[in-house]
Amino acid sequence: MFNSYFTALVELPGTQPPLIGMFSWDLVALSVAVAICGAWAALSCLARALSVHTESPVGSALWKLSGGIAFGGAIWGMHFVGMLAFSLPCGITYDFLQTSLSILPGILASLTAMSVVGRTEVGVYTRLAVGSVLMGIGIGAMHYAGMAAMRLPAILLYDPWIAALSVAAAVGLSFIALLVIELGQQRASSFFMWKLIAAVILGSAVATMHYVAMQAAIFYPTLGAEAAEGQLSQTVMALLVGLGTLALAGVVGTASFAARLKETARNLAEEVRYRAAAEKTARADEMRLQAIFDTAVDAIIVIDGKGLIRQWSESAERIFGYAADEVLGRNIAIIMYDIDAAEHDGFLRRYQETGEASIIGIGREVMGRCKDGSPVPIDLSVGKAVVDGEVLYTGILRDITKRKKIERELQAAIQVKIANELKSNFLAHMSHEMRTPLNAILGFSDIMRTQAFGKLLPAYRSYAEDIFSSGNNLLNQVNALLDLSKIEKNAQEIEPADVDLRAMLHDITGMLRERSEKKQLTMSVLIDNDLPQKIRSDRGKLFQVLFNIVNNAVKYTTDKGRISFRVWPGDDAVQILIEDNGTGMTEEEITHALQPFGQLKSAFTAGDAGTGLGLPVAVSFIELLGGDIRIESIKGIGTTVRIRVPSLIDEQFLADSGAGGRRGA
Repeated sequence: MFNSYFTALVELPGTQPPLIGMFSWDLVALSVAVAICGAWAALSCLARALSVHTESPVGSALWKLSGGIAFGGAIWGMHFVGMLAFSLPCGITYDFLQTSLSILPGILASLTAMSVVGRTEVGVYTRLAVGSVLMGIGIGAMHYAGMAAMRLPAILLYDPWIAALSVAAAVGLSFIALLVIELGQQRASSFFMWKLIAAVILGSAVATMHYVAMQAAIFYPTLGAEAAEGQLSQTVMALLVGLGTLALAGVVGTASFAARLKETARNLAEEVRYRAAAEKTARADEMRLQAIFDTAVDAIIVIDGKGLIRQWSESAERIFGYAADEVLGRNIAIIMYDIDAAEHDGFLRRYQETGEASIIGIGREVMGRCKDGSPVPIDLSVGKAVVDGEVLYTGILRDITKRKKIERELQAAIQVKIANELKSNFLAHMSHEMRTPLNAILGFSDIMRTQAFGKLLPAYRSYAEDIFSSGNNLLNQVNALLDLSKIEKNAQEIEPADVDLRAMLHDITGMLRERSEKKQLTMSVLIDNDLPQKIRSDRGKLFQVLFNIVNNAVKYTTDKGRISFRVWPGDDAVQILIEDNGTGMTEEEITHALQPFGQLKSAFTAGDAGTGLGLPVAVSFIELLGGDIRIESIKGIGTTVRIRVPSLIDEQFLADSGAGGRRGA
């Protein structure tokens, strides 16, 4: 079989059979262990290089260098330990130079493979395939270079198919080992086991290649050949392999140490940067918290588990009057009203023993005590925190003095509203009750004074006149009370109608003529020619407004005084001016007169006191109609009343104000 391979190249020495080699199995096992240990070191360096590739390119390169030297040295060491395990009848020596240089192909191929596998920007299967081919070639190149260093009295030939199979086995097993280590990096929890499996497979790749290649080697003895001199014996070879392995281990250790040192320096620098950033962030957070603590409107107070004040904000100083140096280290009971330190400590102790909270995490209103001893209502919220094993309680205290004042005012307003509603209901009820008998009195007194059923004695007729007049006055007062109750209950009804202002003013002056003539008053009415014939408003309420104003003018104008009316059209409204030169009012008296039952007493009206409802009802009615009224008065000189009445009552205004009620035409 071998003649067909080599006869064209080598002349075989006669008919002698090839030499049969023997293996020492203990050294074989040692060679496999060397390969696996070297593979473990190489894969560990590769994994480390991949993990620091982004953060530290220099560190990654150092780890790859360590891995390449470790694996190349493992190939060399495994080969020559395996060769020490192999023996031939003719004896074997080794060329020193070739033996030493045979390590270079393995290291160079391993370094190249490490570099390719570490290129994470390349697809995973591409770099694993290229890396495994380079490793397989490196293993084969180192093996056959080492075999070339053998010196023996025999011719060394190879079976090419088995030789090719040895290299293919190295490539295939290298690919499997690299794939296993790649998968293991994705499973951090079990990475050690994955790396161990990959190391066994890669070490087996080296050993498999070696021992398969040894099966491809054929040794034919040469006749009369003498052993070469000056070559390495088996003993010297063992010493050289041991020293070389130690030297490689030193180189790998140095490279690994440099990589670790670089990585440690990087980690320390990163740690320094992290700590600096953390300290900066902590300082910024502390400053922000301090700014919040100092500028918060609410008081912030921190106490410890014994109730002693540890922190005191500026707002706490503003609310309670104590400066920080006056309260720090003192019991919080100093600012609690009607609670002493022992009682407060009891609350804290009970909470710490039972966990039952009355304020913590709940919040409540309490009464605080200021430095001057005055009470201050406080809205208190308390939170609990554990800082370095110490329990601290942070209280947020809000001064609710203003809120309590508003609540009291609101409660008083509610009570006033309730009282007004009760009063209005009472007035409305009593007004209705009084109108029934008044109607009867007015009816019969009218029959009597008009002598509808016969003549009466003059005295009785005078009595009837007095009864009818008094009854009418009382009815007017009852109606005014009823109007006031409706106004206060917002229950007034508006009845829009066409109103002739000229006729209305004529009627009012006619009704008051008798009283004005008794006081010898001069009444003048000036109506602009452009005044519309009619305006759209509520006739009854507008009549009541004008009558009440003119009636007051007649009442409070001295004898032989003057009252004047001026009426003219304005922008979508009618302007009415009523002036008198009567007693006049001060600002305080105007305010008083605008209040219900606000009567003004004077020597001129001592016998003609009203109900004090005329002016308030007039103001309410004119506002109800969408107009306004202004009163200007000087004490002792007179009063001017300015009234503005819309020419056309605003239906939308009535709907929005809720005064629409029943409407008529």
